[in-house]
Amino acid sequence: MDRDAQRATLKDVAEAAGTSISTASRALSGNPAVAPATRARIQRIATEMGYRPNAQAQALRRSFTNTIGVVVPSLINYYFASMVTAIQREASAAGLSTIIANSQERSDTLADALQVFADQRVDGIICVPHEGCSRRLLGMYRSGMPIVLIDRELEGSTIPTITSDAAASIAEAVGIFSDAGAQPIGYLSGPMETSTGRSRLEAFRRACAELGIGEQRVFLGGYTQERGRCGASELIDAGCRALLAGDSMMTIGVIEECHRRGLVIGHDLEVIGFDTQPLFQLQPRPIMVIDQHVDEMATRAFHALDGMIHGKTPKPLRGFSATTLFTPAAHNPTHPGGEP
Repeated sequence: MDRDAQRATLKDVAEAAGTSISTASRALSGNPAVAPATRARIQRIATEMGYRPNAQAQALRRSFTNTIGVVVPSLINYYFASMVTAIQREASAAGLSTIIANSQERSDTLADALQVFADQRVDGIICVPHEGCSRRLLGMYRSGMPIVLIDRELEGSTIPTITSDAAASIAEAVGIFSDAGAQPIGYLSGPMETSTGRSRLEAFRRACAELGIGEQRVFLGGYTQERGRCGASELIDAGCRALLAGDSMMTIGVIEECHRRGLVIGHDLEVIGFDTQPLFQLQPRPIMVIDQHVDEMATRAFHALDGMIHGKTPKPLRGFSATTLFTPAAHNPTHPGGEP
């Protein structure tokens, strides 16, 4: 009988160890996702059985598909669309194709997208995470899949993450409202199940406390235009003279509600929003925004992932800074300089 036909297989090792084939495979590759004691036992059994890995199968596992997966919560949101565009640009320059998925802010949809990426054997993943999918993401990362999280953090995660730190800019925005005497101040918060929603609300409350601002209102919203409009309506009715929106889609909703009520931003109501957006340039007065520099953030995330794909140890990426700036006002011949 051919000697190769008698050689122990991975299935034989798994059966002898009382584990699944995938667990045996991970243990033999030294994957830390398998408990050390289990890993040592499976490796000992494989040695005793004379198991030798199939060289062709190993080569296949090491091969590259020259494809990465990118998943974001929305492609309608200009911020995330810009993020995807920047990642695609960098990936294309590196000779990589991109598979794009929209999680729709749902953990099950994100899980499905991650499964598609795994089935397609992508070389790596850039992901705006959902906290309901944290175990799945961490499991894939520990099993050897290069992953970089972007825009949002997962608490306690070891996955390389790049986010913007908007605390200083939020404090600056609150200070501008305070100096203008525009109180009460209303804040349209993102959802509390996201790290950005929690951290930005905390930064707003801390800034108000440091400036001794007691007149403040908070609307717990969501990253949609409709929630922004509803929040603006509620806060304006509550007497707020200044609104700070926690993301670009809610900023659009604030603008929509101001137009609906006939309020002039910068005259009847002070508004500061998040992220750059072409719509903001159509306003008769400048709208100040907290710009997260999404292109640079996306570029950094891609190059971190590319390095991981090629075996480089990822560096800590958190703490990318955000700055405050004015969006240029559209030219208004009727009201020079934007004056009403």
